[in-house]
Amino acid sequence: MKQTFLSLSPKKRAFLTGTLLLTGTGFLCRILGFFYRIFMSRTIGAEGLGIYNMVHPVFGICFALCAGSIQTALSQYVASNQKKGRAVFRTGLFISLTLSLLLALLICNTSSFIAQYLLLEPRCEPYLLIMALSVPFAALHACINGYYYGMQKSHVPAFSQVAEQVIRMGAVFGIVQILQQNGREITVSLAVYGHLIGEMASAAFTFICLILFPPARKKAAPPESLHAMQPETIHTVHPPHYALPLLALALPLMGNRLVLNLLASAEAIWIPNRLTAYGLSSSDAFSIYGVLTGMALPAGVK
Repeated sequence: MKQTFLSLSPKKRAFLTGTLLLTGTGFLCRILGFFYRIFMSRTIGAEGLGIYNMVHPVFGICFALCAGSIQTALSQYVASNQKKGRAVFRTGLFISLTLSLLLALLICNTSSFIAQYLLLEPRCEPYLLIMALSVPFAALHACINGYYYGMQKSHVPAFSQVAEQVIRMGAVFGIVQILQQNGREITVSLAVYGHLIGEMASAAFTFICLILFPPARKKAAPPESLHAMQPETIHTVHPPHYALPLLALALPLMGNRLVLNLLASAEAIWIPNRLTAYGLSSSDAFSIYGVLTGMALPAGVK
């Protein structure tokens, strides 16, 4: 087996190693996430999970617009133009962060309208504000991950998933202990703040890795230092001719992701609303929705 692996070309070995690494870390994150959901269901209850799962699709829509599609476009474009990888990455990061800040401001300014007239649940308003803060951090780590994928360096994106999950779980466990010691009530904000902490941790981890271990096109090439990176990152104007190919790749993906997240949002709004319309109280409706989306579905194939 070892001889067969060594007989492969460097590109095939890198591809196989990256695939196994991402598969292993993804499986580990699924296991950690499964136990994390069990803990959250016992901490904030089924109704709390239902409210959280109603708010989260709003983040999914923002991520689809400003980060997810640009990450995939970055990885594809950088993979075919590794010599221009740094400039392409800066262009994609500029576009993604600009969109993420605009979307975050939009959510903050319209959180009351979204909660009352779109989500049909006024209690979601304060949680939308916290979700909005996580959007720029998600955009940052998505673009950095796309850059590493394009340079065929999958170790940083893989370990960032584990770092995000571990730090989120550790922070939430710590917050619960503090609240319980002080006799304070644990609400849905615990899950929302946990999401924000996870996004911040992932963004910080990938950014530090980008500074300390920038992906090199050739293994023989010495890594660029922080001193060499800063002037280019701050003063270089983003070439507009990189933006057009990136957007050409990102827009079809953006449309697909946006439709899926809009459908998920419609489901999150429709199910509790219909349960309430057929006689259940708001608390019972969100409890059933929380059991479905926060407990039953994660235990299956989703």
